[in-house]
Amino acid sequence: MGAAGISHKYFFKNSTYIKTTIATTVSGTDWATQKLNNQLSLVPKSSIVNTNYNYILSSAINKKFSARHTNRTGILITGMQYDIQLNKADNTQQPERNIVDAQGFSSLLSAYSSSSIGITNKLHVTIGINGQLFTLNNHYTVEPRIGISQQLNTKQSVALAYGLHSRLEKLNYYFNNSLTTGAQQVNKDLDFTKAHHIVASYNLSISDVLHFKAEPYYQYLYNVPVIADSSFSFLNLRNDWFFAEKLQNTGAGSNYGIDLTLEKYISKGYYYLFTASVFNAAYKGGDDVWRSTRFNRNFVFNFLIGKEWYMGKRKQNILSLNTRLCYQGGNRYSPVNTAASNATQGIIYDESLAYSLQTTPALNAHFTASYKMNKKN
Repeated sequence: MGAAGISHKYFFKNSTYIKTTIATTVSGTDWATQKLNNQLSLVPKSSIVNTNYNYILSSAINKKFSARHTNRTGILITGMQYDIQLNKADNTQQPERNIVDAQGFSSLLSAYSSSSIGITNKLHVTIGINGQLFTLNNHYTVEPRIGISQQLNTKQSVALAYGLHSRLEKLNYYFNNSLTTGAQQVNKDLDFTKAHHIVASYNLSISDVLHFKAEPYYQYLYNVPVIADSSFSFLNLRNDWFFAEKLQNTGAGSNYGIDLTLEKYISKGYYYLFTASVFNAAYKGGDDVWRSTRFNRNFVFNFLIGKEWYMGKRKQNILSLNTRLCYQGGNRYSPVNTAASNATQGIIYDESLAYSLQTTPALNAHFTASYKMNKKN
């Protein structure tokens, strides 16, 4: 993989500047695997040949209309050149079957405008809109966003924000063939996954070095790719190169919770940070049933603390000791369908009870020690 780019900024005389960036990235994967059959001979199992070039043009103009109003308007064009070959064998008795065979060029076109407005010295509003068009299938999105913040006094502030956001899937999912029906490129018309985000926040400066923040949030996802009449959802998908089923944008998801942060900035040689996240993450698959997602741990608590000592004749060296504790809910998983597994001599999960089980919570502890020596020059 690799990347290269160049940016240019031009300043006008009236508190305005324009910044333009041109960049390109390249990534490639060439990976083949084999598997032992019952005769203990190696036979092909899967192969990936995937090369992607991205050509990126970004340009935005930033203008300060007054002391209280600044606007930023711009475009982002991403050209995607791809060459994807994915093959997989169902078992050791069958040859590899083609899942993706696609070469071509497509683009993601984006345009946006955002204004930051100071209504008063303490009330601040940010409002904007973002649009995207995927030229492969001509699906587009229009995404409004707004945020309001109020400084209550010198130590406290509150804020509320809403935004509509969308996500493009990895290119290979748009070109996969169905191994069930044999149909070609069954997901080429796949739409964006979209989500409404609502976030509130409360900030309190307890002292010059101690800060508290609370953020309740809610997220509703829709247009999520799912398989019809199945518990499957892209919200639970990990990096599966060989996914080969027809999808439809009828799934949904819901995430809500609260994040708490208490942070002491480093002073007198030490710091600490405590974060707590309590949440629920659910999804609706192609069977219209709501379930916990694979990632619904329900809670994550972190505590970090560290101390530094200046050492040496001129106090030029630093000894640092740090520790981090993380306590989090367990992974979600699906129960095994014992009868089906015995019949096929392989693991078959009970998808009607997808992610209904959870492992016990886990505690992870990390410790680091470092000694930094500074010498002349």
